[in-house]
Amino acid sequence: MSDHWEEEGPHGHPLIATLAGAAVLVLAALLGPRFATPLPFPALLIGGAATALVLWLIGFVITTRRASLGWKLGSLVLLVGAGAGAAAIAHGQFQTASRADASSFAEIELAPDGAVILPAGVRARGPVSQLYADAVQADAAAVRAMTAAQAKFGMAALNSPYLLQQNPHAIGNCGEIEQIRALATEQSLARIGRSKALAEAIGSASLPRTAKLGIARIVGDTRDDPTLANQQAMIDATAELCTLLARKGWTNDNGYFGFRSGADAAAFKANKAKRQTLAEQAGAIDSANRARILAGREQVRAALSRSIYAKD
Repeated sequence: MSDHWEEEGPHGHPLIATLAGAAVLVLAALLGPRFATPLPFPALLIGGAATALVLWLIGFVITTRRASLGWKLGSLVLLVGAGAGAAAIAHGQFQTASRADASSFAEIELAPDGAVILPAGVRARGPVSQLYADAVQADAAAVRAMTAAQAKFGMAALNSPYLLQQNPHAIGNCGEIEQIRALATEQSLARIGRSKALAEAIGSASLPRTAKLGIARIVGDTRDDPTLANQQAMIDATAELCTLLARKGWTNDNGYFGFRSGADAAAFKANKAKRQTLAEQAGAIDSANRARILAGREQVRAALSRSIYAKD
């Protein structure tokens, strides 16, 4: 066999053909991931071997067919090996890009109020990171919009007879609370839409399953929105309170609501208990969201700590 490798034959140039084929495979492995959709490592191996075989056949037709049997077989083995190596390079390229994307979720922090703090350069780390950054920004804008709508209605004044005396707008326009209800529904649909878009991007990412699950956990469920249910219930309770106070059967009793009617006093007490329960539920939802995000972050960190070639 060694004699065969020392002699390429009188007319064939198998070494040049093999080197040229290997160069094409490496070039494809380096440039392909920039334009192609990420593929699983087994699929890349099969693709690399198949491409190597095609390149060998081209080289065989052009020149290797004139070489000795040793070079014919050897060049085939070398090119298939180069194809496997190119697949490993491409897989590493895909994984490096995807892990940079996933690193955004491994590095997020939470502010004391539960707001998500994104790492620097998050939008440049990948498509999932960019979508999530957009979602975080949109969620913050939604909170500001809801706060502004509630302030315009005068919702805070319904909790204090002093404030209500200063700003009686709410009890003179209780029907306007429906605008807040519509805004809550609109914001919920937008949140669910953003979550669905993120879920699709996560599903197509070339990442270990545990990393995808962790990122999906951070993003949240796309099927329902517990925040909306709580908001709508609170809006219902606030509308009841507004109607009650609009009767003007109350007085400012040293900063507390006093009522001339026992029935109104009982209704106010029941409404206050209902709104307190809903406020506690809102707090529990916020706490659950924080715990979910932190747990997802740890899951992503654990997944990224493993080798790109480790089985998930």
